[in-house]
Amino acid sequence: MSSSANIQAPSGLLADIKHRSDGDHQVFGIHLRWQIGDNRPDHGTWPPPADWNEGNAPYPHVYEVWINGEARQTVFLHWPAWDWSPSNSHWVDLGEEPDPQYRVKIRAKVDGSFTAFTNEVTVATKAAVAWSAPQQPRGARTDTDTAPRHGTMDDPRSRAAAAIRDEDPSVICAKARAENTSTTWQEVLPGADRMLADYPWNHALRYLEYRKFFEGNTVASTGNPAFAGLDLVPGADIGDWPTTRLDGSADSHTFSYDYTAYHTDETWSHRWFLTREGWDPRRGLSWEDLEPVPFLVEVQGAHREEDSTHWEFATLPTRSGRAAIVHVWGGHGGPDTPDGGNGRKTGEFFLSVCDVEFH
Repeated sequence: MSSSANIQAPSGLLADIKHRSDGDHQVFGIHLRWQIGDNRPDHGTWPPPADWNEGNAPYPHVYEVWINGEARQTVFLHWPAWDWSPSNSHWVDLGEEPDPQYRVKIRAKVDGSFTAFTNEVTVATKAAVAWSAPQQPRGARTDTDTAPRHGTMDDPRSRAAAAIRDEDPSVICAKARAENTSTTWQEVLPGADRMLADYPWNHALRYLEYRKFFEGNTVASTGNPAFAGLDLVPGADIGDWPTTRLDGSADSHTFSYDYTAYHTDETWSHRWFLTREGWDPRRGLSWEDLEPVPFLVEVQGAHREEDSTHWEFATLPTRSGRAAIVHVWGGHGGPDTPDGGNGRKTGEFFLSVCDVEFH
């Protein structure tokens, strides 16, 4: 382990289970906080940590979350210059039916090496409390960059990329193009009318609500009729969706996302979910088919120059055979709210379904 990794090791992990509403759904998660550098879990809203340096503190950006003795999630944290709380806190999704208890610990990755683990904390679901919005630092920004900057998963390739962008000649992709009424590959989302009717971004509590948009086998289309072709179920008459081959036993994986540009706002995040063991694509794809804990998360609070990006990580579960990866990217953007409420925006999210074959 490098000396820099020792210096930047997280410590003093605190964790508790919280619940929050997502429309008619109640979802649970583990709220993590830890010490990193001079940034303590209980640091107030002012002054900044002594080593903050306008957001250029030597804090790690990559973490692993271990649950019940297994690496379950890679986390990429990026924070704005004015807010130090995203640099030492994280929400781990647990879904709607959490286990009674979890053991959790984290470690960071610095200069290619992992730090030591933090202490391990045991949390009980029966002690879950309601989520409350984090305090904002003095002088925090409340505006957001809402330029049209969207995209889709490129590797593994999404259904939207295959069927719409690449015009894949497979029968199922051709049928999907015929059933879709939209040809915009980088904007698979619920649509403005649905987002105006039920805002995806909860501005009062500062989190994205997307679970409520998925009922039945409509994950791939986000329930938007304009993308109904993406929900097509494989069959003898139309074949299967084109798949990306992944090495199920690889030590690490690299995913890439194709943007038209990049949002620069700390409310935005990426999350990747994998279908559960035994998922059969011929039954369609519903939210209940997904593992509740995303294996990869990025909090997107800092600017990037490139128009596309990639992530190298090692927490993709070991699998074999056919599976689907669902990626959700969203935050405080979207249409203007009629009365200027909800921080002036409805919030929005974009979705990619990637069909993969583990070997």
